[in-house]
Amino acid sequence: MDLCAVNNGLDFHLFDHIAPLASMKQIPLIVTEPECAELCAKYYPEVTTKLYPDLEFRYKEIADQFDGLVHCRFWEPHMKELFQSCYNKNMQLIFCPHGQSDKGYGVPLLAPYADQDVVLLYGDLLKEMLTDLNVWDSIQSHEYVGNYRLTYYRNHQERLSQSAKNEIFSHLNLKNKTLLYAPTWNDADEATTFFKYCEKILKDFPSHWNLILKLHPLLEQRNPALFYSLSALQQKRPNFILVDKFPFIYPILDTIDAYLGDYSSVGYDVLTFEKPMFFLPHPKLPQARLHSCGQVLDPSKNLFDQIDSKLKQAEAFKPIQKNLYQRAFSNHCPMT
Repeated sequence: MDLCAVNNGLDFHLFDHIAPLASMKQIPLIVTEPECAELCAKYYPEVTTKLYPDLEFRYKEIADQFDGLVHCRFWEPHMKELFQSCYNKNMQLIFCPHGQSDKGYGVPLLAPYADQDVVLLYGDLLKEMLTDLNVWDSIQSHEYVGNYRLTYYRNHQERLSQSAKNEIFSHLNLKNKTLLYAPTWNDADEATTFFKYCEKILKDFPSHWNLILKLHPLLEQRNPALFYSLSALQQKRPNFILVDKFPFIYPILDTIDAYLGDYSSVGYDVLTFEKPMFFLPHPKLPQARLHSCGQVLDPSKNLFDQIDSKLKQAEAFKPIQKNLYQRAFSNHCPMT
């Protein structure tokens, strides 16, 4: 089957998922924005990138060249009908998740899995979630891919680590410990802690820590005033950096000393390196399974004082982290 990956729009955060897949499957990647094409050329030079700003007018060309399309966004049912009725093509529409998380129990975020021709799974945990949500029996076809992003990182580690050093860590105080704060976006389940606690994090932020704030790209699009005020803070705080368009997460996680998060899928990536994990509670949501892998902070107290005092306890969580990692990323048919 001739496959092609697709990433239309300005979804920069999906490149860390779709581009490694395209690289390892040795398939081209279609993008619709010049900025995305430039980003791919810079960070994924081995991937054949096709810039189709007029994507909706090139479906026949795509139908003639490919048998399946892979996206990190859910395929809408009408796309299947479009290829079938207009081009007599039974196009296989394949969905690749963009991260493992605990989100989806409160609202039907995972229901569209049932509408995909093929779904890619990291491991058994996602299958467990889909079963709990009564979606699994409607899945048409699936393939286990394991932690292919980690494999990609290991295969390109020297280049990716150098990029992270040049663009992120060279701007920080190398004598400090480094904390990554990577909150999720405010999806339908409203799981993010960013808007509630960002101000407090910056207020409590001491000089003996570096802070990397890995923002969701939608913040710049939907709240530019807040985004640019945070960006300006970099000029005032030499131990703070805002990361928005740097796509790779694994070279960052390999270098940091601790992680602060909420319900973000980045937390599952942290399990790879068994780093100290801290979480900010959400007043409306129950504790996630990922939170058992670290320590939940008390927002009424100084956050960094708590992190300093709790770092020595982090070693005790490694067996729990290892176990959850195996559930999330163990696979029956690993990608090579």
